[in-house]
Amino acid sequence: MVIAITQPEVSVSTQERPKVTAQTTPALQPSRPATEPSTQCVRCGASIVMGYDEPECITCGWVDYSYTKAKTTSNVPNLISTATKYVLRYCGDFPKLAETLTYAKVVRIRNRVGYAVNCPFCHEIMEQSSLSGKRPDAREQRFRCTEGHRVSLVPTKRGMIGWR
Repeated sequence: MVIAITQPEVSVSTQERPKVTAQTTPALQPSRPATEPSTQCVRCGASIVMGYDEPECITCGWVDYSYTKAKTTSNVPNLISTATKYVLRYCGDFPKLAETLTYAKVVRIRNRVGYAVNCPFCHEIMEQSSLSGKRPDAREQRFRCTEGHRVSLVPTKRGMIGWR
């Protein structure tokens, strides 16, 4: 036995159609993000304070979501991008080398910062070599040029870098 539910046939012409009236609404203008937060609430007129991300009214809770924080650029230069060339003075034990200067530039070596040092005697670029076990200074960096000159960069007493 099959039971089927049938719906009564209704004619569209006999149904009452709802009347549609055209309402005039103001045209919505696309809102662009505000860079300056407003100072008064548009809902209640109280003063607005800056919340965590956006300005909000403490009285009624209205939040200005159209405000976007202006991006600030960092004025702190990157150590490597400064391309600073340091003038290094001799800080060793020999008085004849006291007036001899060398130059070092900050460079990137894989994922760390290093120095490209000019030889104070032949003015060629030096390459970094390993430290010997005879003078284990933790902050010393040793360099050697193709002519066989050796230079060690060490921190001076005044906090600067010198060579010996």
